[in-house]
Amino acid sequence: YGGDLKIVQGLFLTYNEKPPGETTRNLPPIAGALTWCRGITSRIQIPMTKLRELDRNILDREEAKEVFKIQAAIVATLHEFETQKIEEWGRDVEASSDAKLRLPLVRRAASGEL
Repeated sequence: YGGDLKIVQGLFLTYNEKPPGETTRNLPPIAGALTWCRGITSRIQIPMTKLRELDRNILDREEAKEVFKIQAAIVATLHEFETQKIEEWGRDVEASSDAKLRLPLVRRAASGEL
């Protein structure tokens, strides 16, 4: 499981600027990045749930403690990335909303008709 965590961490570091197209196809950029991030999060949390159900003697080993630390750090990084993308989306929506609200809904034609 520790090896899988390192693979996931490498994937995140490689693609965090531009998530892979096959996972974000037909999605807007922010939604695609969030979907990709949540997929990575579930990829590491499902095995961790099973790992936590193991015997206490196994969980007290140094290797297990290291895996828990790495997993917690990766989850925190993914959560921070998700929060950053949501805030970015909020700023973009606010800016485009302000611009669109300034546009007229109806224009009067040169002939005076609506």
